[in-house]
Amino acid sequence: MSVQSPIRVGIIGLSARGGWAPVSHLPYLQSSSNYIITAVCNTSIESVKKAIEQFQLTSAAAYDSVESMCDSGNVDLVVCVVVVFAHYNLIKPAIERGKDVYVEWPLCATTEESRELAELAQSKGVRTIIGLQSRAGHVHSTLQQVLASGRIGQVLASHLVGSGGSPETGNKIDRRFLYFKDREAKGAKGQVALSIYIGQTMEFVASLLGQPRTLSAQLQVTWPYVDIVDGGKVIEGNVKKTADDYASLHGILGDDVKYSYVFRGGDAFEEGNGLVWDIIGDKGQIRITGATVMFNMGADNYKIQVKDYETGEIETVPLHEKLPLPLMAQNVGMVYKRFAEGSQVPTFEDAVRRHEFLDAVFASDKDNGSMRALTYSY
Repeated sequence: MSVQSPIRVGIIGLSARGGWAPVSHLPYLQSSSNYIITAVCNTSIESVKKAIEQFQLTSAAAYDSVESMCDSGNVDLVVCVVVVFAHYNLIKPAIERGKDVYVEWPLCATTEESRELAELAQSKGVRTIIGLQSRAGHVHSTLQQVLASGRIGQVLASHLVGSGGSPETGNKIDRRFLYFKDREAKGAKGQVALSIYIGQTMEFVASLLGQPRTLSAQLQVTWPYVDIVDGGKVIEGNVKKTADDYASLHGILGDDVKYSYVFRGGDAFEEGNGLVWDIIGDKGQIRITGATVMFNMGADNYKIQVKDYETGEIETVPLHEKLPLPLMAQNVGMVYKRFAEGSQVPTFEDAVRRHEFLDAVFASDKDNGSMRALTYSY
């Protein structure tokens, strides 16, 4: 599918102070002829104008409400890059006005809100994207190819262990992410930090090996007290943290594939060594290693190896080509590329499944790790 004219993008939450949008969304949007940024919406016109000037968005108009931005007739795709607690109220008006929408993961603070937006989008006939972007990346497509080749035969088990690889999951929390320290935050259903980390990784696993059918979960707090930092400087020390930063999950995926997933907060034992994932088949085995379990963020050192049981040989598989963008923008950029081409991208329906899975994670933990059978809306 060729694009006849650029898709006009309105961004909610672009800040001149930095954050996720400039490092992940802007690199592709500003370099691709498929898109043009025509609007920026923040809580104040002043902050919008600062962002427009900072990032040289000469084609963008300033708005202080989603409604006025969508009613302008100047936007095709609304991109929401703000904290999850505001997603529902910001995205619902855009969908009601028939705009396509791209929302960062998690979709909403609760599964119920997420399901409502997915149903609303279906009724309005708008296209949706959820920020589970690792599924669009080159590591994912490489693994798809290896699995489809039959080299390891029937998949029997998946064993993934890793660390978050970021200070926010360990003994330090940036002041921007204070809600990461709380087990319950602003009406969110389940813990926000774990929802982000578990949701992102398990979407990657499930999209390759099948949806989880059963689940047992145990969560723990490794770091009960943390330092709050700003720009690397400690501004408050020894702050109590109630949010869990350790998760151990296991159950059955797809076609009777046994799985285990162990996540721990904090840095890896040594830099660049935050992931070991074994996909075990009856003819061979795949091992994926790299800096972090967060495939959505990406890493420069991901390695995929395949072992043939019969010969004992281990081969390092060349990774597929990635977009020539900064690391944080590569997977997001591929999502935008696929969307413009009319190809498959992660949608709100995928988000609802992950929210339903996470509901089961938190419920199982509350019930001392009880095994649960899972059902999904989509």
